[in-house]
Parts: sequence; C-alpha cells; structure tokens
Amino acid sequence: MKKIIIAIIFTLITNYSFSQEYGCFNFTMNGATVDGRYIPNVTLNIPVSIDALPYEFTMQLDLGAVNTTLYGNSIQPYMVKYPSLKNKIDSTKTFVIQNKKNIKLSGVNLKMGDVQFKTIDIGLFANYGDVYTVDSLQTKSSKHIGTIGPDLFQDKVLVIDYPNKKICIYKELPNAYSKSNFENFKMQYGRILIPFDIDGNKEMLMFDTGSSMFSLLTVRNNAKLISDGKIIDSISVNSWGNLMAVYSSKVNTDVKFAGIKLPETNVHFLDNAQFENGFKQLGIWGITGNAYFTNNTIIIDYKNQKFGVQ
Repeated sequence: MKKIIIAIIFTLITNYSFSQEYGCFNFTMNGATVDGRYIPNVTLNIPVSIDALPYEFTMQLDLGAVNTTLYGNSIQPYMVKYPSLKNKIDSTKTFVIQNKKNIKLSGVNLKMGDVQFKTIDIGLFANYGDVYTVDSLQTKSSKHIGTIGPDLFQDKVLVIDYPNKKICIYKELPNAYSKSNFENFKMQYGRILIPFDIDGNKEMLMFDTGSSMFSLLTVRNNAKLISDGKIIDSISVNSWGNLMAVYSSKVNTDVKFAGIKLPETNVHFLDNAQFENGFKQLGIWGITGNAYFTNNTIIIDYKNQKFGVQ
C-alpha cells in the first residue's frame, strides 16, 4: 500500500510540473487601422502575466523576431511602481534590435495561461511601444507590453490552432499531429525558413507570425515572376517604427506547401533595395505568415526542425 501511495504522489507531482512547463492557452487575432483602412487579423496576441504583478497584459507572438522583448515605453510605469521589476535590469546582457544595442531584464517570470517560463531573460526595447500613464495602471483594460519571440520555444513543439485560437506547447510531438503534412525547415537566429513550391520551384520563405497581413511578401523582382506585374493595391505599413510601402499583384501560378495547394491570393512586395539585400543574405524568397493558414493547425517541431500543417 505504501508503494502505491508513493507512486500516486509521484504521478501527481510529475503531472503538476508538466502542466506548469507545457500546456495550452488561448490567443486573439486583433485588427487595426493601417494607412487609413481597417484591417482584420493584423496581430496574434497572447494574454500574459509578468512576475507577480496584478495586471493583465498582452504580447504579440512574433516568430519573425529573434528575442522576446518588453517595450520600454509600455513597461516603464510598472517599473516605477514595482522596483523589484526594475531591479532585474541587467546591463551585462544585451541584444540588438533595429541596429541598436539594448539591455535585458534577467530572472523574469513570464506566464501564458498555465504555462510558465521561469527566471528567463527578456529584452528591454528602449523608447518603443505605447506610453501608459501611472493613472492608466488603475484601469482594468489589458495593456500591450511586448513581443514573444522564438527564443522561448527552441527545444519544444509549438502548435498553433488557428480555427480554435489556441496555442499548445509540448515537450514531444503528440501522436494526434504525427500524420500532418510535414516539411523540414532551416533556422537562422531562431527564425524558421520553410520550403514552398512556387510555380514548380522550391523557394525558402521565412515563417513570421508577426506578418499577419500578407500571405506572400517578397520584393518586386520575385513578384513579377508569379504575377502579371500589375499593381492592384498598395498600403503603407509600420515595421518597428518605420513606414514602408507594400504593393500587391494577383498571383497567376500555383503555390504549394508539403504538396498542398494553398488558397489563391495576392503577392505583396516591397520595392526596396535594403529588403532585397536582406532577403539575399537570409537566403529566402520572401516571408509568409498567419494569412495562409487561418483554416489550419500548424505544428512547429523545433527539436526536430519540422513544420507541419493539419
């Protein structure tokens, strides 16, 4: 009997630990007014809590970023009110964003639903984000304070269920997803590069959940190859504080992933030499994001570098 009791206690402890490190939580797709027009599903936001602060926050899931970051402007009043958070600033740890060096906070506890990331380092993006007043801390509305990057998931399996707006984190690939359509992916600085079949050619695209507006985003020369080149739309978008013009043309060829023909769409492109050079350095044709997969569940197995669609 004693052995049975011990086994039960051990099972309970094990299950509790697992539920704290891995599990599921909900997300929201939020719209925004961009260049004077309302666009639905611009950002994928996750409710989070930071340390023991009694507030509701949200952070954007951005797998096209490198580091998980808090926005300096947005978190500032909370640091004033809670010196214990400010004391976690560690100037010996830095990261680069927008070609500028920023410092990190060390030993932060970040929680998404019941999933906890304990004593992690989080970047502090200086002079960025919405400015909140001390008085606004008294309101019950959740405050958007940062970005969740791929650095948190590198040894895990990340599942994004778009129809049910649910994200799950697993230690190993669950059997329920083992028969999904998988392709191997490459990684650069934690970012995912997945192979698309575009007009019969294998092209590598960065999968970026921060790029929710565009199913295919590339540069002009690439866009011409899969469209008639006629510009049917344009919009000015904000990328980390910088405005960029994005143009659109109708795709006139097949686009596939893992043998699956993806929905017909427009190709969106930048007429920008800096981005063209950046794509060449990364070895990618362009960027894809949430828009192609809103009716699917995607599985990102970081441990085995496989990307699946179900």
